[in-house]
Amino acid sequence: MDTLVLEQRMLTGLTVVYGNQTAYSHARVGCAREVRLTGAGFVDDKQALTSNTLYDLASLTKLFTAVSVLQLVEQGHLRLTDRIGHVDARFPALSDTTVEEVLTYQAVLRTPERVDEQPDAERAEQQVFAITRARETPERLYSDMNGLLLGVVVEQVSGLPYDELLKQSILAPAGMNSTFAPVPPDRLTDCVDYNHEHRVINGEYQVLSTQPPGQPHDPKARLLAQGGRLCGHAGLFSTADDMARFAQALLSGKLLKRQSLMQMGVNRTGYNDQRGYRQYLGCLCFAKSPVQRLSELPSWMGTHAIGMSGYTGNHFALDPDQGVFDVFLGNRCHNRVSRILPERQAGELGLPEDGAGDVIWPDGRRVASSYHYIYKKDDMLHKPVRDCLVESGMMGDK
Repeated sequence: MDTLVLEQRMLTGLTVVYGNQTAYSHARVGCAREVRLTGAGFVDDKQALTSNTLYDLASLTKLFTAVSVLQLVEQGHLRLTDRIGHVDARFPALSDTTVEEVLTYQAVLRTPERVDEQPDAERAEQQVFAITRARETPERLYSDMNGLLLGVVVEQVSGLPYDELLKQSILAPAGMNSTFAPVPPDRLTDCVDYNHEHRVINGEYQVLSTQPPGQPHDPKARLLAQGGRLCGHAGLFSTADDMARFAQALLSGKLLKRQSLMQMGVNRTGYNDQRGYRQYLGCLCFAKSPVQRLSELPSWMGTHAIGMSGYTGNHFALDPDQGVFDVFLGNRCHNRVSRILPERQAGELGLPEDGAGDVIWPDGRRVASSYHYIYKKDDMLHKPVRDCLVESGMMGDK
């Protein structure tokens, strides 16, 4: 953690949580914010991480959506074989697509136009209801569209707004009292700052400074939230303790029957063809892959494990066979160079292969890079976490 945050400066701050069904430990390093933008430019303005710090879960929200779908299936309100267009008539183009196909990424979904490029929440929602199923199979199957669509479907089936459904079916049973969408006004000062993200796209130097604390980083979720919608793919904010409670509630059976949990991480999409290995995906999550670089799961977790990363720097992995989990809540966006396209330009900017280091910005500032942080997690976080789980007695030494 110290190497990632204090030495390489890939993240402004990081909290790591790991445990089993009955116990967990956590550690944190770094800060929730390190600079603010004034008329004279960026100035130091550090905010410490605390136990009350709220993290934008980003794509980890999809795990809550998957659990919501499977809960409705267990309750008999929904069947995996139900057709989306029959369950919710607002999706007429999906009358031939089942809930299971969407849940497991077997259905590739598209909107006519980009949701995040719409002028307002109403037009963005129109794009959601115009989702169609693509007939071609792309090389990369993972998408926000599946979770976004299912968040709408569970509202229709349950008769509740999605945020209220989550409160009743997940947050309250798990004891998650500090998980929000939207963030209450009195908790905005607890939010991690993801503003001032730096990107170099096709030679253009960009600084994204239009995101106040408590707003979803994902532009689709941020736009749709203006219309009062919690999206199924992103938008939840939570603390480290609450994410541990979520993992423990899954392992203890408070949220799902064990059979359902064991099925979440079963691969439905991945195989090896002439293009190489395709993504191994389960129920709105990644499944164990034979190619570790393509996996969102630590190598030491088993075949029923589930994993997911969020763009903001977060990660969740849970192994129901060994009964353990690890969660990383990081910030790779605030005052960091997070994206470089095309990727070959990273070397031209002076970054080594691992993506760590600084990029000299046109105004002369040296901006730390979080580029390729995702590939650091195995050696620098997952493997040490396994050692800690074994040493603490939370997991057997297998």
